[in-house]
Amino acid sequence: MPKAKKHKKQTPSKKSPAIVQSLDSRDGLSVGFDYFRNLAARMGYGTPSLAEGTEYEMVRLSNDYWLMLTLYRNHWISRRIVDLPSDDMTKSWCHLTSQLPPDDIQKFDRVVERTFTPLKINQAIKWSRLYGGAGALILVKGHESKLAEPLDLDEVNPGSYLGLIPFDRWSGIWPKGNVAQDIERPLEWGLPEMYEVTPPGGSVTYDVHTSRILRFTGPEVPKPENQAQLYWGISVLEIVYEELRKRDNASWSILQLLFRAQILAQRNKELAQLLSGVGMSQKALQMFEARMNAQNQLLSNQSMLILGEDGELQSHQFTFSGLAEVYAQFQMDVAGAAEIPVTRLFGRTITGLGQSNDADERIYEEKIAHEQQDKLKPQLTKLYPVICMSVLGEVPDDLDFKFPSVRVLTEEDKSEMTTKASAPIIASYNAGITGRKTTLKELRELSDKTGVFTNITDEQIDKAEEEPELPGEGMEGEFSRVNPQREERKLAQGAMDSEPSKTDTVETRD
Repeated sequence: MPKAKKHKKQTPSKKSPAIVQSLDSRDGLSVGFDYFRNLAARMGYGTPSLAEGTEYEMVRLSNDYWLMLTLYRNHWISRRIVDLPSDDMTKSWCHLTSQLPPDDIQKFDRVVERTFTPLKINQAIKWSRLYGGAGALILVKGHESKLAEPLDLDEVNPGSYLGLIPFDRWSGIWPKGNVAQDIERPLEWGLPEMYEVTPPGGSVTYDVHTSRILRFTGPEVPKPENQAQLYWGISVLEIVYEELRKRDNASWSILQLLFRAQILAQRNKELAQLLSGVGMSQKALQMFEARMNAQNQLLSNQSMLILGEDGELQSHQFTFSGLAEVYAQFQMDVAGAAEIPVTRLFGRTITGLGQSNDADERIYEEKIAHEQQDKLKPQLTKLYPVICMSVLGEVPDDLDFKFPSVRVLTEEDKSEMTTKASAPIIASYNAGITGRKTTLKELRELSDKTGVFTNITDEQIDKAEEEPELPGEGMEGEFSRVNPQREERKLAQGAMDSEPSKTDTVETRD
């Protein structure tokens, strides 16, 4: 078989567009990528222009612990960027949707609330957003000597769930050993198999199996960087850092301009002679500076200044137009990088006729819902079976949970949403399309968003008829209507009841 000819590496000519050559190892073909370049205009790739002087360097800010800590401690915008999504993800806690008795669900919720599980998860999410990673140790009573072993649900005794202990990636928890490669545990596959956990104080260190750790990470990075970050993510502040610096510099620049908004100038005919080397000795210079300081102090404290016969004081004022628009644009850039609406991040409402931030809020709520499904739900899927074994002694086959809406509705919004959402459900029931059981289920589903129909129980749903009734039967009120078929059926039934039956007559003989 003849050998394929190797293509010689070509260097870009000064008179032709720059070409970057790359070699495809699969077929040995040379592939070229063209870049625009105009040498005369100094535009394009490789030209000596300001734009081409821009470079992007790899800087791992998330590894700078003290920088992240300082930003969170001293910078109010950084703190809100970290805290707001974490609080919104956990403020409306999820609820079980399994077909469990109401008493069992209440027991489950009481344990979750009593152990402050939502609060601990909220802390873990905050540290993961700040530092790029955090973990929460699942505490099970009696498992103190089994932390290095995989968590077996059959060994979780009733009342043994004690809660969670959150750790950030720099203070208390470190990956240890090899990565998990068990395909039967897809949630943990490719992640560290063991962690080294050190409680506050650092006196004792424990090896903990990954099945006992809830992992929370910041924004994800490609695999090489993921390994460089010890299988954690990066800080959310690393993405916003450059925009924060721009905004802070703009804010301080505006403050400096405000100090120069009004400058007072003093006209003195003898100033040139006084400051010349001929007319001023060292002592006279000191006396001149003393007079100027005294005048400045009098002017600052009492708005009074004493001038000579030919002295004159002039005021130079400056106006700064367009600064508000520039400053607002920096705020928009910070909010865009943080993926948080300006109204939430900076605590300012939208002003102006016909302006609202409804679309921004909707985008933000969709992002929070996505974070709940992507970051929070996988960890709760690991935690909730442990709580079920501790509270119920078993894990329901249909164990599932749902996150309520992030938006807090007013009473007027709830009333309007209830009316609009329940109208088609009741209309479908009255039309005979759905039965009473299905209708009750649909109405109870609305309770998550509206807060109405919360008293519909599983017992009422089980006792309800499944088959749809004739149009007009069942629900009374606004959506009910008189049905001729129903009236005819009632009359026919009444006639049959009043007519004597032949089987009811008894023949007697003398």
